[in-house]
Amino acid sequence: MKTFALLLLCWLAPLAAAEAPSAAEQAYARGDYVGAVELWSAEVRAEGVTAARLASLGNAEWRLGRKGRAMICWERALLIDPRDPVALAGIKHGLDAGGVERPQPTAVEEYAAFLTADLWLLLAVVSFWTTVLCVAVPRLRGRPASEANQWTRVGALTVLALCVPGLWGGRSLGARAVVRRPEVSLRLTPTQFGEPLRGVAEGDVVRTERPLNGHLRVRTADGKTGWVRAGEIEAVRGPGLPADLEQKAAP
Repeated sequence: MKTFALLLLCWLAPLAAAEAPSAAEQAYARGDYVGAVELWSAEVRAEGVTAARLASLGNAEWRLGRKGRAMICWERALLIDPRDPVALAGIKHGLDAGGVERPQPTAVEEYAAFLTADLWLLLAVVSFWTTVLCVAVPRLRGRPASEANQWTRVGALTVLALCVPGLWGGRSLGARAVVRRPEVSLRLTPTQFGEPLRGVAEGDVVRTERPLNGHLRVRTADGKTGWVRAGEIEAVRGPGLPADLEQKAAP
């Protein structure tokens, strides 16, 4: 009986340790959002980027009033895991209550969100080379293709065709950026003295187009276009943690 109890204890101990909240989660729970940001950032640097860490980091950044940093974290979390519930809830809160604007995803972007960009690319590469081998091998052997070969070829071509909109939508999702500065004006021309057209707020998500003269042409959620300085926005597709622009937290 004692042996069984010891074995049960050894089996339950790792589960209990896994369920214990991390230091970052404990700091967030007691309202120490600065400490939580530091701890989650340290975890990302030491152990790598995950959707869960980025989404949680985004929550802490939002609590500190750093809308731009929070949106970057949530958007990058969704690139890793398009169905991460924390990141989805954070973006929904930002849109509903935080005054943040985000372009409505297109049909192809919604399609691409079923899988990650890396997985779409992997499927496309595998299906492409499978098709090539199915065509090349019978010809090299000088024999007609078998029925199994033909069915495999059809299946690979079907998967490849399904990957094309996924790759296109993933590219479109990655070609967005988040406004990082508190006060940013869209300008008519890509120059320092270009005529201001309208303002965009910190945390707003925009679609990026072409760069020119240290500026980027962007399209806002409501379809307005203009130029912003490259340092005023940060691309959604990035290395992990948001860039440190030394911006002040909102009161």
